[in-house]
Amino acid sequence: MLHYNTEDGKYLASNLADPLIQALTEIVDKRPDDPIEYLSIFLQDYTERGAVNVSVETNPKVTDCSYFPAENPKPSARSIEAPFRVSEFAFSIGNDITDDDSSLSDSNILADERDEHGQSLLHFACARSHSRNALIALIDESNIDITYRDELYRTARDVSLQANQPENAKEIDRYIIGLATTGDEKVFQHMLINGYDHILDIEEEGDTIVDICRLRKNSDLVKFLENVRPFEERREKIHANIRTGQLSVIKTLLTTNNGSQLLQAKNYYGRTSLHIAILKENEDIVEYITSNVPETIRIGDNLERMPLHYAMGISKVEKLCRILINKGAKRTAKDLKGRQPSYYFINKSDILRLQEEENEDH
Repeated sequence: MLHYNTEDGKYLASNLADPLIQALTEIVDKRPDDPIEYLSIFLQDYTERGAVNVSVETNPKVTDCSYFPAENPKPSARSIEAPFRVSEFAFSIGNDITDDDSSLSDSNILADERDEHGQSLLHFACARSHSRNALIALIDESNIDITYRDELYRTARDVSLQANQPENAKEIDRYIIGLATTGDEKVFQHMLINGYDHILDIEEEGDTIVDICRLRKNSDLVKFLENVRPFEERREKIHANIRTGQLSVIKTLLTTNNGSQLLQAKNYYGRTSLHIAILKENEDIVEYITSNVPETIRIGDNLERMPLHYAMGISKVEKLCRILINKGAKRTAKDLKGRQPSYYFINKSDILRLQEEENEDH
């Protein structure tokens, strides 16, 4: 595999990134009948006319986040104003990047997509510094999910701290504070179900997020936030009992409110109760979960591996796969690496590693 922080990667970035990004953007926009021929003609034309300048003038309406568009949440990839070029991030991870926003162009074509390592554009953006409110504008304009975890189980906020960019982590926290002021409970439910672990520890000028909601008289959201910690504790307790095979205890825990949500909730590793039950190869618990909350069958982990992906890589493959398929699991579902469940029947190493991880960490 080619690593783009090497000399080879730098060579590709400096010579091929711009024309390829422009070509692929046009192909997506125009949908030609023969995209390969279109790509060939585009690149030939590119070399004849020289590099195309796709940069745009700064939107005069933008103030604090002057390199992002102030309007049009889903502009075309060739007209977006962003403080970085997707190609530069894709080819420059691990390099020191100067904060020269004027040299960077844009593309929103992959803004709400992730690469095969689970990293979104926000993960890449958090590895470098930006002007104030720039990341908030990126999240708003591209609808990137801040709960995404990469293959190392890192959210974009985690990447910020590991890359020694604490201001980026604070920027994401400010974004969440902004959500809290609107009183929208659904977005916080999404974060909780997806295992985002930096909700309650956010502060602004000494006030916690709960304090801020109280000041805004968002009583429903206050009540929800006060139940975040108990929900997380119940989720972990259910996961712990799944690991030890205590089905009767699990049934008792699920008789209270939010039972369905607890089974769908992801932990730090991006796994739901069903993922864990499959890794522990417990047929009774898998049967119980899929019968009572069939939605869990279609929930992917941090790399969008479905429960059926997991089941294909373990020793009880036949029994567990039969349960999942009978309950509606799709054999053609692909993870972020483009792999269908059957791939892991032949190549079991990734799933076996996850099994070892479950056994070692718990």
